[in-house]
Amino acid sequence: MAEATSRSPSPPLPPPTPSTPGPRATALQKLYSDAITHILKTCSYTNFASCYPTPSTNVPASMRQLHDQFTQKLAEYMRREFENILVDRNVIPSLNELDRLIEDAKRRKARAAVEQDEKDPVPPHTLPAQTLYISHLAPSLKGYDQEIRSRQEALAGENQELIARVLQQRKDLQRLMEGLEGVVEDLNGSVKALVPEEMEGLKEENREVDEVMRD
Repeated sequence: MAEATSRSPSPPLPPPTPSTPGPRATALQKLYSDAITHILKTCSYTNFASCYPTPSTNVPASMRQLHDQFTQKLAEYMRREFENILVDRNVIPSLNELDRLIEDAKRRKARAAVEQDEKDPVPPHTLPAQTLYISHLAPSLKGYDQEIRSRQEALAGENQELIARVLQQRKDLQRLMEGLEGVVEDLNGSVKALVPEEMEGLKEENREVDEVMRD
């Protein structure tokens, strides 16, 4: 019993960092959301429909539905990837902690200016362990912030390339469809150009071939 009483109490744990986005996390999310909006604007229905003039004219409702589904899936993919990065890197709590550190520093500076106190700086060895830990953590948080911004710019570039490839594939498909339509038109023109006597001759040849195949 005496041994349990003589033990020193454990230091209190630091308060948990809230997961609700603070000013910097909110600004980062808004920046990425604006980037997604800009990307989707480049893939407007007008640009999308220009790749498929025939179906856009014949079935405009279906083409608009296809465009809506495509842009919706693309937006969902980009947002999901961004949220995964935020979670994997623990970005929101880290940025919130950075906000808290900056606000705390501002309050300390303002209080020192009002009081006009010129005390000697506090020796580092007298500071609490939590304060020292946070002071060492601030540079890492800044590095994480820069890394997230770099990842965001890279992801935006990849999304632009993805849209360009999709649009190019649609153009290639459209050219293929136009080529097939030209072949069909040529065949129809050839059939129309045949005179009745030639048509009868072809029919007779087909009948002879059919009889030979049956024998």
